[in-house]
Amino acid sequence: MDRVVVMGCAGSGKSTLARELAARTALPLTERDALGAMGSREYLEALTELAARPRWILDGAPYYADELIYRVADTVVFLDYPKPLVVWRALRRTVRIELTRRPAGAHKPGGSAIWRDPRHPLRWAWTSHQVRRQEGRTLLTRPDLPNLKFLHLTRPAQATRWLHRLHR
Repeated sequence: MDRVVVMGCAGSGKSTLARELAARTALPLTERDALGAMGSREYLEALTELAARPRWILDGAPYYADELIYRVADTVVFLDYPKPLVVWRALRRTVRIELTRRPAGAHKPGGSAIWRDPRHPLRWAWTSHQVRRQEGRTLLTRPDLPNLKFLHLTRPAQATRWLHRLHR
């Protein structure tokens, strides 16, 4: 396992799992949200550079560069958790961020405006859950990626067990 993509719906725990995986494997971690605006030249250049490296973890699906990243990745970890769970996690994170006024990744404090923002992670978890689930399941069945190891995790306990089996 040298080139890993961690994907899933907002609130599924991608960043948490990716950080723990990086700690256990010493693979360098790249957060997709830190690469710039999705689809921008800066973003695509960063993903092209990442794809050329021999070892990495990408925290988040590589939108706008799927073919580039999935063709060189050797492992995809798909967090396909139930909608109530991911929405609860996004709500809990939102409350924590709003109370502490400290951001967590792409999730930033926004006051009362967050409840109206269609791109806020809480709303995004609610509205994009089915689309993310379908993306992962489609990726699982792609015949043009026969060497891609695909971990389809449907419960947090599965992720925990998988991580604990990895060597530190």
